[in-house]
Amino acid sequence: MKIKSVGELLKEERLSHNVTLEFLAKKTKIKSEYLEYLENNQFDKLPASPFIKGYIKTYARIFGFEYKPIIAVLRRDYKEGNKGQLVPRDFLKPVIRERATWNPITASAMIIGGVFLTLVMFVIYKWYVFNKPPFIEISSPADNQEVSSQVKVTGRTSPEALLVVNSQPVALQPDGSFNTEILIPREGSNTITIEASDKRGKTNLIQKTVRVKY
Repeated sequence: MKIKSVGELLKEERLSHNVTLEFLAKKTKIKSEYLEYLENNQFDKLPASPFIKGYIKTYARIFGFEYKPIIAVLRRDYKEGNKGQLVPRDFLKPVIRERATWNPITASAMIIGGVFLTLVMFVIYKWYVFNKPPFIEISSPADNQEVSSQVKVTGRTSPEALLVVNSQPVALQPDGSFNTEILIPREGSNTITIEASDKRGKTNLIQKTVRVKY
């Protein structure tokens, strides 16, 4: 259902009394073109807001209706600009939003906020890196792989880490890669434990299950 505008309501009142714009202009001493602008909601072509409200009250006095509901509709759809001109609210809101977005204070606040957020993220990242245990990547053996009693364990970790495989220290290459063999003395399912520690005491542990078959 369409909500009627101020101009439509005023025009309906006039037409319901079979009164022409020309007759109404003579009776009210208001220019006929002003009355036409009023009924067409062309408030930008009319004087300031107090005059428009006065025209509405004149309609109410002549045609015998309560003017306050019409004024309420006017306030619903329009707002007074800096010079007292009526501005559609749907037009005013985007203008206000655009000014709020691009004014220098908002732009400065956005820049400062961006710098602060970057610093916070950098601190969080450094804290995470500092507290993160050494990584471990195992190339072989694979989980549940069938192996012999001599099992080759290969992979990579942090170059500065201390690596232990089944409680046996393992030497690392300069890039952190390692290659070692361990002896598993019994057949069946066995677990290989690979543990990497750094100087801060941070430890990472990976376990691989293998099936030993002689």
